[in-house]
Order: sequence, then C-alpha cells, then structure tokens
Amino acid sequence: MSKRTINATSFTPKYDEREDRIRLSINYEELQNRADFMISRAFVLKLFPVLDEYMMKFYESEVVLQKNFKQEIRENITQGSSTAVADENNLALYKQEDELLLDVSFTYIGTNKKTQVLFHSQNTEAKVEFDGETMKQVFTVIKSALPFFSWGISHNF
Repeated sequence: MSKRTINATSFTPKYDEREDRIRLSINYEELQNRADFMISRAFVLKLFPVLDEYMMKFYESEVVLQKNFKQEIRENITQGSSTAVADENNLALYKQEDELLLDVSFTYIGTNKKTQVLFHSQNTEAKVEFDGETMKQVFTVIKSALPFFSWGISHNF
C-alpha cells in the first residue's frame, strides 16, 4: 500500500485528554485532504529541541529568543490562513482516522529561503513549504496545545 500525500494548508492542534496526545488536524475542513495526526509526549520532547536548533541555524535573524511563552502567543501569532481559529463543529464532523505521527522532516531550500516540512505517519505524508516567520507561528500554535503541567513540561520548553 502506498502512502497518501497531501499538501498541508492549515494546522489545527488540540489536546485529546482521553488519548493524552496532541491531535494535529491538517486541512481540517477538507474531507479529501485532511489528516489527523496524533502526537505523543515522547515525540514532542524530541521534536521541539530539534526545531529550535533548526530555526537558529537557518532563520537566526528572524528568531527572537522567547521571553515568556504566553506573551509570545498573544504578540506574535497573527490570524492568517494557517493559524485561523477552528470551527469546532467541522473539526469533529470531518475527523479522519487517527494516525500516529512518526516523523517530521525539515529541508531548507536555499533558493527561496523556505523550508519544506514533511509530516509522516504510516499511511500519510503531509507536505508544506514555510518561510521562517510562518514556520515559527505554526509550531508556536502547535506548542500552545501542549498540556504543560500534566506532561511535566515548562512553559519555556
């Protein structure tokens, strides 16, 4: 069986208390192009340090060191096409089968100074290209869904 490949246009993270995982719905309003990835605590603990290192390497001039996570959410997240507030009814209505997120890969494209990000599960690959600012915003929104206290993670993680 071959993997299904989709182009990611929107990212909607939500903590799933029953599964104790982050549900990352990609393209949540598009039934044919939607993917629901489940992100475990262990995966988060590996992903964000690698992401921070990557951002410092390729987007150092665009990355401001984080003073306060909640302050960053309020000040730096603009309502754009990839960070708009989700319609909770559509989020549940179009829900796909949950797929465990196995890997996220980053490839820097020097010609346009963007990064191709690939989200991989066993059956689905979601791809997107980000500039530095958009990449920071999307991953900050994903990070905002983390249950910091119950997972024993600092807000400055």
